[in-house]
Amino acid sequence: MNIIYHHINLFIRVLLAACNIKECLSYSLVLRRNKDLHNSSSFKIPYLWFLALFSIAQNGVVSANIGLRLHEPDSVVNQMTAQNIAQNTAEIAVDLPPHDFVRMQETSYYLPQKNPIPVATFTQASAMIKGMDGFIVSDKAEHKIYLFSSDGKVHIEAGGHGAGVQSFHAPSGIASNNGLKIYVADKENGRIQILDHQLHYLSSLDITRANIDYAMGLDSFSATRNWKPEKICLLDSGHLQVWDTQAKGIHRFNSKGDYLGFSALSEAMGQINFLYCKDDYIELYSTQRQKIARMSINGLWLGSYDFTQDRAYESKISLTTYADRWDELEENYGIWVNSIMEESRLWILFEQALFSLDVIQKQDN
Repeated sequence: MNIIYHHINLFIRVLLAACNIKECLSYSLVLRRNKDLHNSSSFKIPYLWFLALFSIAQNGVVSANIGLRLHEPDSVVNQMTAQNIAQNTAEIAVDLPPHDFVRMQETSYYLPQKNPIPVATFTQASAMIKGMDGFIVSDKAEHKIYLFSSDGKVHIEAGGHGAGVQSFHAPSGIASNNGLKIYVADKENGRIQILDHQLHYLSSLDITRANIDYAMGLDSFSATRNWKPEKICLLDSGHLQVWDTQAKGIHRFNSKGDYLGFSALSEAMGQINFLYCKDDYIELYSTQRQKIARMSINGLWLGSYDFTQDRAYESKISLTTYADRWDELEENYGIWVNSIMEESRLWILFEQALFSLDVIQKQDN
């Protein structure tokens, strides 16, 4: 009974705030004609008169301010108009009509901010880069490469499981400098496929010269051994750096695709999650060991150091309105893979979803 009384009390206050006295009086007559309502709560009808007289006598005004929470009872939520529900904002302002006994006052409904909607979903996304015609994402579980236009639509879908031309087996890394050539680490097929900007097959990189001994302390790599290219990146010179997860080292190719050598990692690093090509060195990140290994562009290892990776910080999600949703996003969509900024948009890829989020524009003081 207390719950019913509370709901009717709240409903009457909203009516008093949203209509003038004549409308309220008319509505009370309608309530009296409703037999079902009269039978269940007819003793509450005189409360309308008492509440109106009491509010006017005490304050000279009738007002209502309602904070609507996410888990408010449905009977309260349903009182909102369709126009208010359709608003995609955290706060909706509604002006009350003027009246002799009613002051103009703002009534605010506090709605929960909507969850971000993915542009696309994946089984296990592994990499994302910016291409000439949009964003390119690899899904190593589906063995496919996708090209998304800037408006978030799938423009091209390429690949499929297999060992033939333009087929993939667990594509795990993508790299490109200008978007004209797309390098794909076709991990389980043991090759690097080169595609054009429309994801058409051009050629593959091999390691037929990998059995040549290199001077300057570099390691030899037998061409008869299988390799598993997993992470790749490009230097400004166009030289490709390839992390071989099986041999635990870096293979190097020049811009023409010639094999330049192999450098075995000098210490145990655990799983390599990221490979970055800087101006004059390469960095390998292992979140498992919380270490970064550094190598020169000529293949000499420069040592390693400890680090604590803050994926939320590196993802740049703090630039959007969803900064406080990081744990929720990773729980629902898997670990963060990569983020790319494009003007006022942040493209952020998790293992199972791609988001395109607005960047908050800072106001100059």
